[in-house]
Amino acid sequence: MTIRTVFCCLLLLGGVTLPGQAQSFSTVTGRNHPEIDWRVAATEHFEIMHPARLDDIAAEAAPIAEATYDTLSATLDVTFDERIRVYLSDQDALVNGFAVPFGTGYTDIWVNTNDWARAFTGPSPWLRLVLAHELTHLFHYEAVRTDLGLWAFALGGSFPRVWTEGLAQYQAETWNAQRGERWLRAAVLDDALAYDDGRSLRNGQLLYASGHSQVRYFAQQHGDSTLTDLLHHKRDALFGLAKVHDFEDAFQATVGQSYEAFYEQWRRDVNVYYNTLAGQLETLDSLRTDTLNVPGQYVEDLAYSPDTSRVAVLSRLSSEHPVQRLHVIDRSSGRIKDVAEGAIEPSVAWHPDGTRIAFSRQTRAAHGSLADDLFVVGADGDNERRLTYGRRTSAPTYGPDGKRLAFVATADGTADVHVRTEATGRTRRVTNHEDDTQITGLQWHPSRDTLAFARIAEGERELVVYDLNTGASAAVTDPASDERRPIWSPDGAQLAYTSLRDGVPNAFVYDLPTDTHRRATRLVRGATVHDWVPVDSSFRTNAAESAADEALVTSTTLTKARDGAFRIPANRTARAAEPSVPGPYADWTTTKPPRTIPRQMDPDPSLIEARSAYDALSNLTHRASLGLPYYSSTNDFGIAGGTSWTEPLGKHTLNAVGRLSFPEPGTKSEGVASYLNRQLAPTLGLTVFSASSSARIYGNDLLVEDRTGGDLTARWPLDWRVRPYVSTSVSARLRYADLDPLDRGDFTSLGPLSPPQAGQQASLRLQFTRRKRPPYRHALVHPLDGWGLRLRATGAAEVLGGDTSFLRGDVAGYSVLPSVGAHRLSLYGRLQAQTGASFPQDYVGLSRYDAVDLPLPGTVPFSLGNAERVRGYRRYVLGNRVAFGRAEYRMPLASSLRTDVLGLVALGHTTLSAFVDGGMVWRNADLRGGVQQLGTGAEVKNALRLFGVRVGHALGVAQPAAELGTRDGVHLYYRVQTAFPF
Repeated sequence: MTIRTVFCCLLLLGGVTLPGQAQSFSTVTGRNHPEIDWRVAATEHFEIMHPARLDDIAAEAAPIAEATYDTLSATLDVTFDERIRVYLSDQDALVNGFAVPFGTGYTDIWVNTNDWARAFTGPSPWLRLVLAHELTHLFHYEAVRTDLGLWAFALGGSFPRVWTEGLAQYQAETWNAQRGERWLRAAVLDDALAYDDGRSLRNGQLLYASGHSQVRYFAQQHGDSTLTDLLHHKRDALFGLAKVHDFEDAFQATVGQSYEAFYEQWRRDVNVYYNTLAGQLETLDSLRTDTLNVPGQYVEDLAYSPDTSRVAVLSRLSSEHPVQRLHVIDRSSGRIKDVAEGAIEPSVAWHPDGTRIAFSRQTRAAHGSLADDLFVVGADGDNERRLTYGRRTSAPTYGPDGKRLAFVATADGTADVHVRTEATGRTRRVTNHEDDTQITGLQWHPSRDTLAFARIAEGERELVVYDLNTGASAAVTDPASDERRPIWSPDGAQLAYTSLRDGVPNAFVYDLPTDTHRRATRLVRGATVHDWVPVDSSFRTNAAESAADEALVTSTTLTKARDGAFRIPANRTARAAEPSVPGPYADWTTTKPPRTIPRQMDPDPSLIEARSAYDALSNLTHRASLGLPYYSSTNDFGIAGGTSWTEPLGKHTLNAVGRLSFPEPGTKSEGVASYLNRQLAPTLGLTVFSASSSARIYGNDLLVEDRTGGDLTARWPLDWRVRPYVSTSVSARLRYADLDPLDRGDFTSLGPLSPPQAGQQASLRLQFTRRKRPPYRHALVHPLDGWGLRLRATGAAEVLGGDTSFLRGDVAGYSVLPSVGAHRLSLYGRLQAQTGASFPQDYVGLSRYDAVDLPLPGTVPFSLGNAERVRGYRRYVLGNRVAFGRAEYRMPLASSLRTDVLGLVALGHTTLSAFVDGGMVWRNADLRGGVQQLGTGAEVKNALRLFGVRVGHALGVAQPAAELGTRDGVHLYYRVQTAFPF
């Protein structure tokens, strides 16, 4: 292998793995939405991009954006030379937004969502919260920006993410329960402040909370002007030729102490703060509780069946396996049945007859949009049905007669209660809210046509009792407090609810006849109320059945990594206490910037200076470019580099990588350029190349081909039989290439293989893929569940000068089956058949070597080779028909080998498997002339982290099955492959 070949392979690898496009709406949701007509509303400092149907949203965003600009510009000493781009979309019901530093920077935000009211707290509406937060990120990026652009991040350090998010929260939000207090408190009391330890699903919330607290503490200790100085500090780089921002260096220079010293000071003070609080509040041990044994580590909802014989539990299994499942527990037998899974939103509702459960789950709707819809499933997990389509629903609750189902539906950002009649399937709206109103926690009265729910409007949060017959509503809580999740008592005379007034959830009870409130818990870690159950034999405290035996079903954060579920007497009253912490340890919680962004702002269309259609091409944005000299030999030296451009909606993305050889620019220069278009429902790609590529083991050497030509690809995701964690797509690839294998003379003594052949090829590949891949941290080497089916047809014709003509069919499938504990049985099968003749290097058969699969960052995994190998054999078998099968019994050995070298190389999850591989190769219909191979052995697979890339590699021993038990034919092998075949 020449230096040129190695260099070109690495160069092409860089081009393949370059991220296909920057983060955009479509990369998050997997859909392009060509039906949207995008418009632009320009203000003094912003261009607000939005769908035409949301013209009014610009009038809402404009005053928020301009007020944020004025405030942050003065506070952080930052201005922009160009208008900042803000993209707003309501196509998907997602509570999210993000900021991207390319160019001047831009932000994408989902609007008109209802669920934000459950995830956030405080007096500000969603658009004010998220827009101010994301714009703070852009101001931060601009403050630390230098002439080196994104490359400065490689030479400096910028801000760590924990402080990036903390700065945005400090400038744009308040310190409150959902954005800091409850998550930081639990971590401090656990002495587990690390948000990157992989122990908890709530590490994300802890990262935000930790950063939020640190920035507030910094401002309280050192002042806001010092925080601004920290942002603007730069140091020399590249021998003084450039400037970069480095967080650690800036911290030392502006504060006079290292960040590590500051962190220790902050850690000590928050420990004093929270442990002082803990000494004055209740703990779980102090309550008279009945602990519940529920599946999963994170409890999201609990609901008893009407006869209390069963409990529905909505939970997430673990931080490693964050699948969300709805379980039903039979209380008499302890049997647990999984009845549904996916992105199910609490709360879930039992039908009065106890035979089925209604819930709201995120799914696909029109144009592939992500939306929550109503589903119902039998209590035994059978007969799941979808009741609505694209209604953006939440909080279903059955009426006492079981003939009606109430739920919340959101349209254009406004939530209303709807009632569905079971017999006809028709729905009617029963509330008539206007503007930006959200509803959460809907529950029907146990005997009357009265609803209770939490309503959020104009910055006020209050619990409301609504009469379905008269349409009258009455607020029963103070809007200054943050109350949610009303739960009716069995007799309907009281409402239990969860309040976040303490910074953590705690249980309260409202008595309707007396119009009084009672605190039920004052737990330091909090308690969320899920249900109010009547008297039953399992919770009877004395012989006399009375209201004293009724119970509140609650959950709490036991540790950072686990929730607990328990029942407390419904008539309990928490002891009176007014906890206090000395000011020096508590003042950071109320510290705020010298200038604050208004919490509420009215729409102001006068701020819009112009409106126009959106032009995607004119918004093409430079991401990064780099060019460096290279030297291979006296006859081959020059410049190598790449460039990347993208449009914020993802409609256009351009990447190019290559090298220019000065001595022989025509023969030794190489390049690959790709263009991605997402203006239609399918994603279209065009790639042109003239480079060394297609590296694979051929014979005993690495075969690399010079390829000149191009690909035209199309990939279309399908919303066919939508299921949780299941994806379906069809794709096509049209390719024309002039192939020239390098060093063809080196490929001799190939056994059944023929020497690689040069020539031209015009081919078309069609593919259908459907697979289920639930999230699991260790799926690279040990998936716990999943299945897949891939149908592929590839054909080449002697057109446009093509030298081959063939048609190849390829069917593959896999399934991961449960076994004892975390053990799994993995099955994989593949069948290939070809007519006609392909190039020798593109053979059909069994290989001597394993294919290499590298799940590198990028749009597609990088693979070397495509043929299967029967482990235990080391020879090529050729034909035009191949059947291959594999069965592996996989057993986890260790979650980590605890090997880490300078943070660059680490050995992670490790499994041991026993396997059997089988393959058969034959020609046409002549099965009797086929060659069969059957191998068996054992393999240790490990997740390797190499320079930030996770790779599945394995060491194994195998031999032909016929020689099992002997020392003959034993082969030791090493391979790099993922556990999922595709």
